[in-house]
Amino acid sequence: MMATGNVGAVVKDLKTRIGGIATALVSRDGLVLYADVPAGVYTETFAIMCATILGAAATAKSELNRAAPERIVIEGSDSKTIIVGSGKKALLVAVVDHTADTTKVLAEVTKVAELLKTS
Repeated sequence: MMATGNVGAVVKDLKTRIGGIATALVSRDGLVLYADVPAGVYTETFAIMCATILGAAATAKSELNRAAPERIVIEGSDSKTIIVGSGKKALLVAVVDHTADTTKVLAEVTKVAELLKTS
């Protein structure tokens, strides 16, 4: 993984490139590694819930003897949240407006998740 200062710059740059509402790199157990979210957002709660969502999906897939999910896309009436694995220890989360092109955003988020990949 790259130096901490660089991680922040990369995650912040991703938010700008995708026109994001929020971006965050979180550990798979829900700790905030870096977050660029709107004022008033409890980053700790946001991080733990994103980790929980992916963890719940992994457990559900495991019960069916299927591979763990590589990504989660949550679509709402006003936004989309994309959660992508970034190595064995982290997740990259991006929240964008509901009008954003999911394919393009997913490609950018996946590229950055690979760049930031933790062991």
